[in-house]
Amino acid sequence: VFIIVKPVLILYVVLLCGFDHELIRPYSLSMNEGDYHYAPKPKHLRHNRLLRILGSSFDPFWMSIERPAELTEGAARYQRKLQNDAEDLDLSELPADVASTLRDWLVRSATCGMRYQWVKLAPVFWPRWLRHTDCEKSGGSRSCSFPSGMACRQAQTTQIKILAWHCVAGRKCLWRQVPYPVVTACKCSCK
Repeated sequence: VFIIVKPVLILYVVLLCGFDHELIRPYSLSMNEGDYHYAPKPKHLRHNRLLRILGSSFDPFWMSIERPAELTEGAARYQRKLQNDAEDLDLSELPADVASTLRDWLVRSATCGMRYQWVKLAPVFWPRWLRHTDCEKSGGSRSCSFPSGMACRQAQTTQIKILAWHCVAGRKCLWRQVPYPVVTACKCSCK
C-alpha cells in the first residue's frame, strides 16, 4: 500500500503509561507545502550530499530515496517464540495429529502481525519515503488469546533519524537530523 500524505503526516510520540504497551500516540506535523515558507531548492536536494548529512542514520529498511517496492515481510521473532512455547506444551495424551493441529491453532490465534506501508513525505523532509508500521488490529470478536481478553499491542519501538529542512530568521536554512519513532514489534498482551 502506498499512501501520499497530505495535508498531515502522522508522527508518533512515546508516552509512558505504566505497563501499558500502547505507548505511541500520534501528533501532527503539517505536510502542507504552503506552511513552509522556504522549501529546499534543487541544489539542496543532491542525494550524495544528503546521504553524507544523514550519515550512518540512513537505514534502507526504514527509508528510501525513490518509491520502494511493496512490502510482504512480517515480524517473525515473536512467531518463533510462540512456536517454541507451543512445542513445550505437554499434549502427550492426545493423538499426534490432533496435538500438532492444536499447537498450530494456538500459534495462529496468538500471532500479532504488523502492518507496513510506505508513506511519501513533503519536500521539506528527506528521504521522501518512510516505512510506517503498526500492529494489526484484531477484527470483530477475534482476540489474540484463548480465552479472549488480550489484544495485539506494540511491544517494541525504536527511533530512526530523518532530515528536516529547518529555516530560522533571515532565511538561513539547513538540513537537520530529527528523530522519528517507529514500531518494531507487536505481541499479544492484556488490554
